[in-house]
Amino acid sequence: MRNFRAILLKEFRQVIYDYKTLIFILIMPIVLVLLFGYTIKNEINNADIAILDNSQSSLSRRIIQDFAVSDYFSIVANLHDAKEIEKTFQSKDIRMLVVFPSDFESSYTHGFSPNIQLILDASDLNVAATVKSYATEIINRAFANQQNITTANHINIKVKMQYNPHLESAYMFIPGNIALIMIIVTSLMTSITLSKERELGTWRMLAITPSNQLVLVIGKIIPYMCISLVCTAIIIVLGILIFHMPMYGSIALLVLLCFLFMLTACSLGILISVLVNTQQVAMLVCMLGFFLPTLLLSGFLFPIENMPMVLQIFSNIIPAKWFIIALRDIMIKGAGLELLWLPVTIMVGLTIVLISLSVWKLSRKNV
Repeated sequence: MRNFRAILLKEFRQVIYDYKTLIFILIMPIVLVLLFGYTIKNEINNADIAILDNSQSSLSRRIIQDFAVSDYFSIVANLHDAKEIEKTFQSKDIRMLVVFPSDFESSYTHGFSPNIQLILDASDLNVAATVKSYATEIINRAFANQQNITTANHINIKVKMQYNPHLESAYMFIPGNIALIMIIVTSLMTSITLSKERELGTWRMLAITPSNQLVLVIGKIIPYMCISLVCTAIIIVLGILIFHMPMYGSIALLVLLCFLFMLTACSLGILISVLVNTQQVAMLVCMLGFFLPTLLLSGFLFPIENMPMVLQIFSNIIPAKWFIIALRDIMIKGAGLELLWLPVTIMVGLTIVLISLSVWKLSRKNV
């Protein structure tokens, strides 16, 4: 019994002494509950949409007003010609376009069933399905209020799924998988590898070599960068060959984007390794600080529009969010660099900040 008590007290002292690990373990359930509680929702608020009103009638304006006052949608563009549709989807990043034909009100007044077309961005199927449901509800309610009767025989809602006409789920999970693989292989493995060197004390021996510490770090992370690129190439090839994922954009731009995100992930791993002392803490920080936000706050699994405003703002500093947006735009929409300036600029800025912090901490850290 005395031996048991001594072992028990020793382990408790060890846990308390390693307070960083203890803090992360205690914080993890709180973060998980809050993240899952606020991200796993089906409703969407303030989804950006555009209107093409060829009718310019009082009836179409009433329906547009119903969309405008709804909490579900935010009208960000009013088109004047069908030629603007593709450009608007790419430049405005809208979720849906509502098209009223020129004979919209005349068909209704002459007893025919008028048509309304909903063109949805189906690169994210979950969002497209929810937005379609909300739009259908608003349109049907508007027509029901006209005559106080059911509208099933009085309105034809035609739906077009832009960029994903066959509703392939691969359009969603392949870009997200690429981001997750890069975070796991590059960021996690880099932080664990460098933390292991410090934990075992071998970093001091490496530090006295003629090469400086930054060169040593670069030499250690290049293998993981290569592995990450190979994994990315495998996912893309499998997605195209097996799941029929399109590749409408530039392959060179896609490679450049993947390389940029890989640098971001590497800088995250280096920063973690110079902030913590053990592999265990490095793994916890990576999982809690980068893997979970990539999974939950990047738009990979759950629409960002579902989340509270605080999380929507916070998601803007998640590199994976911008990587997935740019990746989908290149592969599915065929977007060029001129349409990807925002995500690319933000990723470059985040990468520069993270690399600068990592180099600064590395130069100041007395390892």
